[in-house]
Amino acid sequence: MIIDTTMTIAYKCSSCGTFDYFGFSLFKLFNKKQQFVTCRCKNSGFSLGEAGGGRLKAVMPCLACGGEHRFILDCKEILTKGVITIFCPNTGIHLCFIGNDILVRRKIDALEKELDEMIDTLGYDNYFKNTRVMFDSLNRIHDIAEQGNLICECGSEDIELILFSDKIKLKCSRCPGSSIIQAASNEDLKKILRTKQIFLRGLQNTI
Repeated sequence: MIIDTTMTIAYKCSSCGTFDYFGFSLFKLFNKKQQFVTCRCKNSGFSLGEAGGGRLKAVMPCLACGGEHRFILDCKEILTKGVITIFCPNTGIHLCFIGNDILVRRKIDALEKELDEMIDTLGYDNYFKNTRVMFDSLNRIHDIAEQGNLICECGSEDIELILFSDKIKLKCSRCPGSSIIQAASNEDLKKILRTKQIFLRGLQNTI
């Protein structure tokens, strides 16, 4: 039986917000305590190294919550599962995929296809300044609402969403309460991903 120990990591950069691909060998990593890899934008990266007991340690900055996460990964699981998905423990956003190169790239393709289908369904093709930022922001707002943390000062949780090319307006259906979420850049995305609660006020506020 031949076991391929060559793996690929698709890492969501904490600076530019895109996925970048890196190839590595499990065997070679066991000879290194730490290997630092930089995204093609040169502004961020992550480290990967041997952690003992057939495990690897990954340390990476997070676009979602702004923190730094440490993960211990079982090499046997990486080899047998095909692809392992790592999420931000605070927001649930995808941080990286690790595994067989073909399967990892298929995962990213599937994510991008899902985004394209959402755009086609809503009819917003070429409308948003940054489509990825807009949909990631919408997903985060949905998560905040599901947790019961999207609310107006009047007590209503019946909130309408109005989409613009570069922002999202949240408007209370009961009173004039509203809030503007900027959604045109990576910096805008970082702000909403780190937001735990959205509170609408009569005097419009902006996040």
